[in-house]
Amino acid sequence: MIDLKTAKVIVTGGSEGVGLEMARALVQRGAEVTVIARDRNKFGDALDVGARSIAGDATVAAVIDRAIADVAPDVLILNAGARLHPALIDEQDWESFSQIWNTDVKATFVGIQAALKRPMRPGTRVLIMSSGAAMVMSHPAINPYDLRHSNGCVGAKRMVWFMAHQANAASKIRGLGIKFQVLVPGQLMAATGHGLAVATACAKVDGINVDEHILHRYGSHLQPAQVGQQVAELLAESRYEQVSRMAFDITWT
Repeated sequence: MIDLKTAKVIVTGGSEGVGLEMARALVQRGAEVTVIARDRNKFGDALDVGARSIAGDATVAAVIDRAIADVAPDVLILNAGARLHPALIDEQDWESFSQIWNTDVKATFVGIQAALKRPMRPGTRVLIMSSGAAMVMSHPAINPYDLRHSNGCVGAKRMVWFMAHQANAASKIRGLGIKFQVLVPGQLMAATGHGLAVATACAKVDGINVDEHILHRYGSHLQPAQVGQQVAELLAESRYEQVSRMAFDITWT
């Protein structure tokens, strides 16, 4: 269990969206939070909630390694990712199709390696942001046809999920005592840039607006602030310390 009143936390991609709300929720519980993002001009909201900032690219190993060395975090949250540009597969080129692989997967790879090689201290936690889309082909409620605009996102988010298992294996083999856990939001969040882009594309195909799409598909809106609060709960409560995956949706308690 992490005592958030004394914890040091790094959040990559923490200047906006879900990352910002994680930072807000953790600061509210007393944690010392440092956010990492590429654009230093977007740090205003993170600074306003009481977080510190590091300007840098989360896919660059030297940036993450130096941050871990300087901060010595109790928790590392790997949340940085690219914004999806939805399109059918024959409307993509390889660069656009693989954008999330080159950002989300690479940033996860870099973060995991930094945590293991530094290494972070025994008892520390690494949270990795995946997506409910990663469950396609394994969850009967998710129709692959409904994710036809997702280009490389589905495979990328499944990959980061699997990488957490690989990281836990390495931690166990080396006796490091670092715990890696996956965060799986179960629905689109139209309040984020990524979620809005996907929801807009899907709604356009169906000839409805974004709100109608979200309510028809999921029954309610999942807000980034809810995920932020639930992440804080995940870290603070001992009953979640050993779980490997945490799913977030409007009904989770």
